[in-house]
Amino acid sequence: MLTKQQRVYRWIRPGSSISSDRLDDEDLPHLARAIAVYRRLVGGRRGRVRDAARGALGGIQPDRVEGIIKLLDDVATYEWPRGSRQAEVRVRVFETAARNHPVLERDHARDLLAAGLNPAPHRPEDAVPLLYADYPEFHRMSAFPLDYAAGDLRADYDLAQAQALLYDAVRITVEARRDFRHIVQYARLSRLLHRGERVRGGAYRLVFDGPNSILRYTHAYGVDFAKFLAALVQARGWTLTAEVVMRKGWRPVLFALSDADGLRSRVPVPALFDSRLEETFARKFGPERDGWRLGREALILEAGEALVVPDFVFTHEDGTEVALEIVGYWTPQYLKTKLDKLAAVRGPNLIVAVRKAMAVAAGSLPATVLPFSSGILLRDLMPRLEAFRPTRRRGG
Repeated sequence: MLTKQQRVYRWIRPGSSISSDRLDDEDLPHLARAIAVYRRLVGGRRGRVRDAARGALGGIQPDRVEGIIKLLDDVATYEWPRGSRQAEVRVRVFETAARNHPVLERDHARDLLAAGLNPAPHRPEDAVPLLYADYPEFHRMSAFPLDYAAGDLRADYDLAQAQALLYDAVRITVEARRDFRHIVQYARLSRLLHRGERVRGGAYRLVFDGPNSILRYTHAYGVDFAKFLAALVQARGWTLTAEVVMRKGWRPVLFALSDADGLRSRVPVPALFDSRLEETFARKFGPERDGWRLGREALILEAGEALVVPDFVFTHEDGTEVALEIVGYWTPQYLKTKLDKLAAVRGPNLIVAVRKAMAVAAGSLPATVLPFSSGILLRDLMPRLEAFRPTRRRGG
């Protein structure tokens, strides 16, 4: 990710909203030349590689250059001495030189350096990179990915600039229509506190803030927002509005994004199904059966302070909505945590499918339990679904 000093943004309307910088098509040839520099200079020192790449980026808007260089450095692999060994070598060479002060002859200097450095420098002027090999300027690039292209660098830059604006976000609101599990899962992995509510059209509004941002501004929480964005852009059907404090004492300005902006990241695209069990069940049920329409992860349930995204949602023609959560094979501790969370769900029509061995433990849940062996059987599911319909309940 970029630093705050490397971010580039524009005021859309003074004092009200901002937008992050995006590269243009005409920038791609410059990016390709900079990537070629990194590939050509594998084995070279970071400072030299950077300087050569800056030259290749001469046609780029100047305030974008350092951000692009930072992203190229992030993709490259560098090697350098770990721990304090290099500092100890440096001190030993300096102490030896001090005992021999003054060192006036070139051969004498070369002998002193050869005694302290391994490998020995060919010339005294080559000693500086060896003495300071632990400094970033002298790190050696050992590899650069062959499949990294100008389009990848452009995508990384566009995302990184949007992420950099979120460093100063104090509150983020996300409205989503799809991929709820992916969004909630990555919000949790990013350690973001969030609240959810249903809005019109089957969408959900998730508000991300927390005690850190409420009590005082912290950059660390903004970095968590930025990490979350890298996952959010892989989801579908979302909009994001962030309140960003660009300077201390200023009123927050708005920063808006959506999936239509086309940002992308290296975070894996959400898988349609988490397990073969779910995939087999969805294929067996089909998109619609007996008036019930099957939806995938189309509902968010509140479970105390947590959010649960059921695996499937059934919607009947009469408007009845039933959620199905499948509890499969996991560790005992995970299963206990899962059941504890489901026990906190209140309100909605919920069926919990569990292995027969866990049916007794799941019996205390405020939900309809559906035991299964190797797969969920429709003949077991359909009566439980129908039992939730108001007409069926009235008719006994």
